[in-house]
Amino acid sequence: MMRKTFLSASLAAASLVAGLTACNNDKLTAVNANPNAPEAVQSSSLFTNATIGALGSIRGSTFEHGLSGLWAEHYAEIQYPEADLNQPRNATTEGLWTNFYAGPLQDLKQVSVQSATQPELLGPALVIRDFVLQTMTDFWGDIPFSEAGGGSKNFTPKYDTQAAVYDTIFTSLSAAATMMSGVPAARIEIEPRYGETDPVFGQTAFVKTGAAQAAAWVRLANSLHARAAMRISAKDKAKATAELAKALAGPVFRNNGDNAYVPWPGGVVSNPLCLNWQDSPACGGTRDDQRLSKRFVDTLLITGDPRLAMYAEPTAASQGTSPTACDVPYRGYPNGLAAPDSVNPCSTKGLNFGLADYSRPTLTIRLEGSPSYIMTYSELLFIKAEAAERGMIAGSAAQFYADAITASMQQWGVDAADIATYLASVPYKGGAAGLQQIAYEKWVSLFNLETEAYAEYRRFDFPVLKPGPDAVTNTVPTRLPYPDIENSLNASNLAAAKGAQGNTDITGKVWWDAPFVP
Repeated sequence: MMRKTFLSASLAAASLVAGLTACNNDKLTAVNANPNAPEAVQSSSLFTNATIGALGSIRGSTFEHGLSGLWAEHYAEIQYPEADLNQPRNATTEGLWTNFYAGPLQDLKQVSVQSATQPELLGPALVIRDFVLQTMTDFWGDIPFSEAGGGSKNFTPKYDTQAAVYDTIFTSLSAAATMMSGVPAARIEIEPRYGETDPVFGQTAFVKTGAAQAAAWVRLANSLHARAAMRISAKDKAKATAELAKALAGPVFRNNGDNAYVPWPGGVVSNPLCLNWQDSPACGGTRDDQRLSKRFVDTLLITGDPRLAMYAEPTAASQGTSPTACDVPYRGYPNGLAAPDSVNPCSTKGLNFGLADYSRPTLTIRLEGSPSYIMTYSELLFIKAEAAERGMIAGSAAQFYADAITASMQQWGVDAADIATYLASVPYKGGAAGLQQIAYEKWVSLFNLETEAYAEYRRFDFPVLKPGPDAVTNTVPTRLPYPDIENSLNASNLAAAKGAQGNTDITGKVWWDAPFVP
């Protein structure tokens, strides 16, 4: 990845800033944390720190393999199955909540204050903030935002409704795209910008000119705007259609070269998944208890999807010196088991069924320099395919559908011949059946973007997923519960938010999660 070339020093430096910008000395809930960030900390350092912090949480092992990946049934948990049994620990929920408020949102708020008149600094900060906000509200529904981060001015911030948070996201992404597009050509090269300290687009092709770097952020802002618009389309199709039109009226992703991701340089700033896995070189991880889901692996085996070899590592047992017929290359672990599954369906191996018999994600996903994605071109094409089928935009749903699958497979390095063979096996059907095809293929393509795969599963209610046999609920979870710390420190506002939303337990639904209607 060329993007690493310029980022190592800036990312390592940003990690040193984290201690300054994420502390909360008066031990109040992170929602109420005042930035207390010294003005001497430059916006470039704050932005770098916020971006790597956001991607470290959203694409880290807790979200990717331990919550959303489990509930999207891309992954399964073997040794610590609480979340896979639909009983996530409060400590996990609280840690994510606190990290977002005391980390990225805090840093980005400071950037917005001290760089309010500098569009090439403010614009990207708004884009990353909105990416974080959407992730949070998609998991928790109503969240504190407009009054959050005020410190002693407001220890008990109100909760903004999810509809209001989405309105903020739409307005903010439009503003970010507009401000970064509106700098006169004569000034754009002398305006302050992140340059090589930009963790997403700080690579040779983008840092040569301010115009190129700003254009990359404009495309990301508009593409994220399209994602957010489609997310609310079951709840408010008219508004979704209007917001989608705004997003697609501006520049959006054109090909896989526009994919937005952090290309981790390695060392002290490595891919967060690498930091989890003990068999990933150079990262010192300690865990080896998560595997791909049986549902996911079996489905890709049935459809002959060539991405399986890019997603899943062959089982260790199949790579041994004397593999048996039972030691198949790809096997997923069942979701929702309270104890490790030690019963091998192949009788020749008896009860000697263990971790070696199930597929890990490939090393290309969890090496120290493996990229963490914000959004991809294939996702944008699936948005267009769905929108065209539902009459929200003009264009051929069938063509967008084929192009989306092609882009996903090209991103993962699938050969052209294999792409053609697969496309021939899944011709677009149109209508309700076509929408289910889009939902399914999007679910497959969003592997390694698990928060999005989980959100899209909830929105489409497809593919049909079921909890494992030992799960405590009879449906897949549809939201995260609020952390206990909010009940202790912001009880009245939390109670009001719960009352306004109805069921906020793990089986409740967020505002946009309405029955899917074409």
